[in-house]
Formats: sequence, structure tokens, C-alpha cells
Amino acid sequence: MPKKFKVFVSWSGVPAQKCALLLREKLPHFNHLIEPFVSSKDIAKGDRGYDAIAAQLRDSQFGIVCVTPENRTEPWIHFEAGALSREVGKPKLAPLLLLGTTVADLVGTPLTQFQATSAETEEDVLSLIKSINKLCDPPADERRLEDLFAKYWPELRDGLDEITRKAKEQQPATPPPRPSAEEVQNQMLSLLLNQVDRITALQRTVDGLRAEQSRQHAKVLFDGLFAAAEQPGAAPEPGSGS
Repeated sequence: MPKKFKVFVSWSGVPAQKCALLLREKLPHFNHLIEPFVSSKDIAKGDRGYDAIAAQLRDSQFGIVCVTPENRTEPWIHFEAGALSREVGKPKLAPLLLLGTTVADLVGTPLTQFQATSAETEEDVLSLIKSINKLCDPPADERRLEDLFAKYWPELRDGLDEITRKAKEQQPATPPPRPSAEEVQNQMLSLLLNQVDRITALQRTVDGLRAEQSRQHAKVLFDGLFAAAEQPGAAPEPGSGS
């Protein structure tokens, strides 16, 4: 029997919670194996909330973090994102940008290292769903997935638009501060240096392996030549003459 593919949907704040519930409703339409978890809906009454969330974080195979301008620096969002990245690996965690949040808004947070998805861009959302589908066993046929997306995208888009509209009605007069240009530059420099360190370490490893391979090859050739030089000539067969 095919195994369910568990997707942990992280949220903080009312708009992000509504988005998480919308994803919980719509994602299984694209592949029946997808099983989203949203804490506000899927923790049974009487269960210990933290224990249930910790168990889901361990068991999930993909994570979606619903990010808004207000919650992007929330400790709980970063805690769940960190736990998910340890459990499922970096390529399987996607920040979903809501309410006009941009990649630049993630600067200075752990979320900046992950490939983000804009909830306002149809192609981005389809790409995210395709990524999740490919990890299912078995995945849905891609052509069928695209047909399903064409069918359900208007509902998903309208739901996201409604969340945005209501959030703007309740938006505080002073929006949360965004990172400065200097903070963005520093963060990008830090990421670049980190990538350079990784590439350098990888190159050193490759060079070491090549050097070791060359030494082993030379040793084999030398040992073979040495053995051939010491090998005595074949003795003549009896009666064959001198």
C-alpha cells in the first residue's frame, strides 16, 4: 500500500494560519498521498500540543513555512523551520511568501537559505506542488497534475486573495520594519562566503582523492613491473632439445 507523504505546514499569526488551512484542504487534490499537517487543526483535544508537533516534525518529509511581514522574525517560525531542515533536509523546505513578503524580507533570518515560493505567482505555486509531487511514491502523472492545477488554481488563488484582503483591512498603521540595504548586502556577502568555503572544501577533497588515486595507480604499475622482472624463465619441456 502506498505510504502517505507528510507535509508539515508551519504558521504564526492569523493570515498565515488561514493560508496553512487552505493548503491543508487543497494539496491532497494534486496527489492523494499528500497528507498536510496544520497544528491548529490536526492536534486532537487532550493531546499535549508540543509533543504532537515534535512528533509531526520528526515524521514529516516536506515542510512549508507560511511567511508574512509580521511573522518572518517570530521565534516559533524559526524553531519549526530549523527542526524541519534538520529532519527533512534543506531542499525539502519551502518558505511560502504571503501578503507581499519578498525574498529580501527574509534577510537576517534562517529562512533566507531556502528556495522561497511567492504565493502570488501561479508558476511559483505550481513549481512547489510539482516538487512535492515528485517526492511522493508514486508521484502523480505530471500532465494530470498540470490539469488538476488548472482546475484548482482559481480556488487557491481566490482563497489567498481573500486572506490578503482581510489582512490589509486589519493591518496596523505602522508596518513592520524591513531590512536595510546594508543588512541585505551583509547577508548576501555572508551567504557568498559560505558558498566559497563549501566549494573550496569540496575542491580540496576532490584533489586529495585524485592524488590518492594517482599514487595507487603508480604503485600498481611499479609492483607489476617489479614482479615481471623477477619472474624466472620457463623451463624447457623434456625431450624438446637444448
